[in-house]
Amino acid sequence: MSSQSLATGLADGLAGNHADLLAELAGHPFVRALADGTLPEAALIAWARQCRLFCLQERRALMVLRSFQPEPELDGMLARLVDDTEREPRELTETLAQLGSDVVDEPWPACLGYSSYVLASAHQGLLTGLAAVYAVERSYLDTWTAVLPSVPPEARWSDWVDNWTGQPFRALVGTLGRCLDDLAGTPSKQMQARLEQTFEDVLKWELAFWEMCWLQQGWPQDAQS
Repeated sequence: MSSQSLATGLADGLAGNHADLLAELAGHPFVRALADGTLPEAALIAWARQCRLFCLQERRALMVLRSFQPEPELDGMLARLVDDTEREPRELTETLAQLGSDVVDEPWPACLGYSSYVLASAHQGLLTGLAAVYAVERSYLDTWTAVLPSVPPEARWSDWVDNWTGQPFRALVGTLGRCLDDLAGTPSKQMQARLEQTFEDVLKWELAFWEMCWLQQGWPQDAQS
């Protein structure tokens, strides 16, 4: 474990050790355009469609983690996230309707890969799965916290940014991180390396997800039709 991880705790250490990737997320054109309200509608529709599908798959991963019967505080956080992954697809369906778009049930490549990775991590055990889920939520918190100062109050989607940076979400991510610290204890070098890789992989998948939506990266046959 790095000295940074030892000084700040495992969860914060994972984020600190991958600050470059988190900064890359915050600087992605999709993120910047959503923050200032200039995101093209096609990219927004792609994100809403694919995020809805990701939530449905993430819910499966969360249920796998709950099947390991974690301690009550962590189980409560996982149950809250299960509720969120039931609510958010409904809200995204409403958003798509407002945009005049249909719901699409086929995940694009980056969405399929990302959601499958998180589910596979959950099946590797509670600790690895929790690290993946924590990385998903931490990536959102850190990304939108970084861009918050540049979000105009009148920006079209400023309420979303407020939600991803507000105290309730911040507290949830903090509790997940504390639970990860408690569960990991002092991990072996092998486990530390696995957790570092899991955290890094999730950030890379998150970046690929933004890129997919920004560039409309569907399946090859979709681009030809």
